[in-house]
Order: sequence, then C-alpha cells, then structure tokens
Amino acid sequence: MDMKWLRFLRKRPREGPPLAFSLIWLCYMVFPISALIARPWEEEVLGFIVVAVFTILYVLSYLLRRGRLLFVLGQIVIIGYFAYRYDVSFLYLGFYPAPLIGMFPKLWQSVIGGCALLGLFGFIGWRYDLLLHPDVWVPFAPALLIMLLMPVMIRFGRRSKELKDKLVLANEEIARLSKIEERQRISRDLHDTLGHTLSLITLKSELAEKLVAKQPERAIQEIRDIQFTSRSALKQVRELVTGMNASTVQDELTSAKQILAAAGIGLEIQCEPGDGDVPPLVDNILAMCLKEAVTNVVKHSRAGHCNIAWLGGADGYSLTVTDNGVGFSESSDAAATSKHGLRGMRERLKLVDGRMEIGRAGDRGTVVAITVPKVTRQRETEDLNG
Repeated sequence: MDMKWLRFLRKRPREGPPLAFSLIWLCYMVFPISALIARPWEEEVLGFIVVAVFTILYVLSYLLRRGRLLFVLGQIVIIGYFAYRYDVSFLYLGFYPAPLIGMFPKLWQSVIGGCALLGLFGFIGWRYDLLLHPDVWVPFAPALLIMLLMPVMIRFGRRSKELKDKLVLANEEIARLSKIEERQRISRDLHDTLGHTLSLITLKSELAEKLVAKQPERAIQEIRDIQFTSRSALKQVRELVTGMNASTVQDELTSAKQILAAAGIGLEIQCEPGDGDVPPLVDNILAMCLKEAVTNVVKHSRAGHCNIAWLGGADGYSLTVTDNGVGFSESSDAAATSKHGLRGMRERLKLVDGRMEIGRAGDRGTVVAITVPKVTRQRETEDLNG
C-alpha cells in the first residue's frame, strides 16, 4: 500500500508538476494557522475549518481536471474571506491558485481565473484603502505583480511546449511519409527495371530447355542470350543502387548552408571546380567527406565562422574546410584521427587515390584539406557483350 501511495504522489498529471511537488507548498499554510491560533476559540475553529476546505480545494484542483475552475474560484473566495476578516497579509495565499490559472486548457477559463484574482486584489485594496496608504501596499506590489504574471508565463510555456511537440510529430510524420514514398519509388523502379528482364529470362530458359534435345545449337544461343540479359539486369540494378546512394558536392554545399546557419555559424564558399564534369565516383566520395567535415565543425569546433573551398585544376580536385574554432593539440590530433568519421573519410579517399590532411588554421581553428588527382586507377569493367 505504501508503494502505491508513493507511485501516486510521484505520478505526473496531464498538466502541471507531480502531486508530491504541489503538496510541498502546503507547508506555508503554517502562517495562516499561526495567525488563527491567537484568535478567540470560536474564530479559531471556524478559521481551521476554512483552512481545511482551502487545502482540499487546492489538492483537488491538481487531481481533477473537471471542475478545476470552480476549485480555483473557491480558493480565491477563501483568500478574500481571510484577507477581509483578519489581515491584508492573507493575500499571499494567492500564490496557490495563481499557477493553476495558467494550467487551464481553455483560454476563457484562464481569463475568468485571472479576472477573479485581479478582482480579489481590487476588493482588498478597497477594503483597506491601500491607495491611501503606500507604506502598506508597496511591500505587497512585487508579490501581487508576480501572481498576475505567473498564469500568463505558465500558459505561454505550455503553449510553446505544445507547439514544439506538434512540430516534432509533424517532422516524424514527414519522415515516415518520405520513407513510404521512397519505398514506393524503389518498388516502382525495381518493377520497371527488372520485371520485363526477369520475364524474358524465364521465357528463354523454358525455350532452351525444350530445344536442348531437338536443336542443341539454338538452345546454346538462347542460353547465351540469357547470360547477356542477366548481365544487363545486373548492370541495371547497380545503376539503380548508385542512383539511390549518389550525392554530389553541390548537394552537400547546399546542405552545409542550412546546417551551419541553424548552428549560428557563418559560412563563406569558394566554388571553382574547373572545366568539365567531375567523375561521379569522385563527386560522391568528396560529397560524403564534406558532409562529415561540416558535421565535425558543428559538433566539436565551437566556431563562429567556416570557409569551404571547392576547387578544380589540371592536376586534380581540392576540397578545404576551415573553421575558427577551438582547434586541437598534438595529442588530441592523434586521438581525433582515430575516430570513426575521419577514418572513414580516409578509407573512402583511398578508392580515388585521394589524401586528407588536418592541421591548425592560424592561432586557432582547424583546417581539413582533401586532394584527389584527376588520374585514378582504372578498373576493369564487365563486358556485357560476352
């Protein structure tokens, strides 16, 4: 049973903090109780009953969403009763219903609660002629102002959280729909690319099976056609996969602008890749290296500015990423080069005989320089014609 009560107290309601956190503030009820003890016993008994009702309304306003407005208005009425009958200092009890006013799900409920709280302050001010006694109301002014602003700030915070949650859900939905669309596109491409080819292979294989005994020469020709068709299908699949994974330096430059801008890092780009088309393999490898380098700038550099130079010449291509961040020491350089990201960049560059160097950019900052020669190792390709 004790564990159940503990879980109940720690459970966070739909709005507001856990109940245990809200109950902590009931310790301040010792002040109105101490003020009632000095009263005659008739007033003392009545006052204790009203304090108990106030406490119950306060707890119920956190536990029950339905009827919360009535519970809050009841607390305000009790505060007005205490302040009117006993002392103006009972207005400090307004800190109990003030945060609850900001937790209402509907704006009109918060408006009613705020107006009731403001009306309470006006009523007690009229009761004690506070405007004619600045020495009395001035000490109360900061507390009263906080009570009035607290619902507004709480409601603003809840609204911001709701918008943030909706944005997260929207982004997740966009990502989910994008995955579905990509799967459908891949499915269409595979169907259009391989559907006819595989059907042709099936028909030719059945035909070759029938011709093996009667016309072996023609059966051999059909088998050769099947080999040629299968090689063509393999090439189509490779092109399809390459098209799905391909990324270019220009694409990553556009992405870098968005990522660095979101991180508050200024960007300057020098883009002169030279004449002629960049080989797709080189373009794809450099694009992945650029993505990793920009990611490192955002995560680790604490830089305020970044320069990207993408240049091409007669000898090859160069990609340089420079930042004005914290830089690195010699010991940290050795540790950094062993990281998966940098090691992956070096391994990719080996495929095109590229090199990567990491160094300091002046007194502070880091420069990552990548060079790839235009003449790379030539690899044999499959002869589709047999």
